Amino acid sequence: MIGIPGITPVFIVVVALVAVGAECARGAADPAADVAAFLRQRGIDREQRRDLEQATAWGDDQQKLAIRVLARLTPPIEVATGWRTAAADLPAEAPAIGDALVRVRGRATFVAPQQLTPDQQQLFGQPAFDVVRLVAADGRGIDVLVKAAPKAWPRWQPIDEPASVVGLPLSAGVGPTPTGAPADASAWPEPRPAVVMAASGVAFEPATPLGSLGMDYALFDSVRDGGRLSAGDAGAFYAILAAVARDEGRREPVSADTLLAVIDPARKWYADHRGDPVTITGIARKATRIEIDEPFRREQLGTDHYWELFVFVNTPLIRIDGQDQDTYPIVCCVRDLPPGMPTGDSISEGVRVDGFALKRYGYPLADVSIISSQGDRDETGKRRETALLVARRAEWRKPPSTAETSDVLSWIFAGLGAAVAAAVIYALWASNRAARRADRQAREALPDRVDLPHDGT
Repeated sequence: MIGIPGITPVFIVVVALVAVGAECARGAADPAADVAAFLRQRGIDREQRRDLEQATAWGDDQQKLAIRVLARLTPPIEVATGWRTAAADLPAEAPAIGDALVRVRGRATFVAPQQLTPDQQQLFGQPAFDVVRLVAADGRGIDVLVKAAPKAWPRWQPIDEPASVVGLPLSAGVGPTPTGAPADASAWPEPRPAVVMAASGVAFEPATPLGSLGMDYALFDSVRDGGRLSAGDAGAFYAILAAVARDEGRREPVSADTLLAVIDPARKWYADHRGDPVTITGIARKATRIEIDEPFRREQLGTDHYWELFVFVNTPLIRIDGQDQDTYPIVCCVRDLPPGMPTGDSISEGVRVDGFALKRYGYPLADVSIISSQGDRDETGKRRETALLVARRAEWRKPPSTAETSDVLSWIFAGLGAAVAAAVIYALWASNRAARRADRQAREALPDRVDLPHDGT
């Protein structure tokens, strides 16, 4: 490397990163041009990938080039979001091998890891990458190379899951064939794929209430339980907030046993139920407006804020920190609150929330104690874990106003008065009727003629 006086290697790296950032920033206006510029800056443009495009077999050189593409393919998330939206569908004719991202929708039918040699692992930073066989809507087989496929998909056995991917075409049918399957597993499926692609991930939208709203369950793989919202949770959190904008569902509240499983860390409920619908009713004791700082997140959600609620729900008798209680707080993040609903750190409002479970949420108790529904105060300095739900809105169970109560009471008293008056009138009428009946019966009992005795004269 030729040295330049006054220019250090660190400075050169910084300048390169700034250049890449500038190229990415222009992608908001022209995503297609920006993708090409990004690939060129990262050294993975079509010219650099010729060995993949022209290969007739998959060898060590192709594998090293593939892992270089995978390692460098992921742009900043705010840029990637726009690129995914602008990607065109894979053309039906001969695969387009170029410097543009394409979209494929279909079914994932097989997943297996492609193991790396020690020197390849050193380059890539992990022992393997995953290969996903997709069957596109038109029936073509597409092999997708990704750092990691969704964890929910089993390896080395046939699957049939809805999937979509936005990736970079590498070759027409020449790609890795994973080996090393366990003895009881299936081999990699035949025939060879029509297209081999590289992608930063494969989206998984199962046939669940949340999946039907467009939620990518692969985003759950980076969610971590037991703490506050973190960088690893952000993708899934904002994706649910975006998905629930389309949610009109109204579901039955969960059972007492399910509620305990949702809030009890020992049950490990989220391992198999993350994203499940959960409906609760309770008393909201705190409602805080949370501003969204990132412009691309605002664009993703179509709003600049959401609300965080602490909702105390009734539970069976449970023991927490040596104390028996029958209420417990659940954290709910909602897009909207009903007009007029009180907010702040000290409220007491009945609410119903139809949401989806994201994670087991852990937080230290604040200096200002939260008052429970029973009037007890949590001790500061402690840490609590509970459920974090995400929902479109909170339904406010608004108490009747004083005027409404007065009106209701007035109608009640008026009704009672009318009933009493009617009862009195009926009693008088019934009494008169009875008297008339008795008089008539007495007259009917008299003889037709009465003979008086003579006096003898």
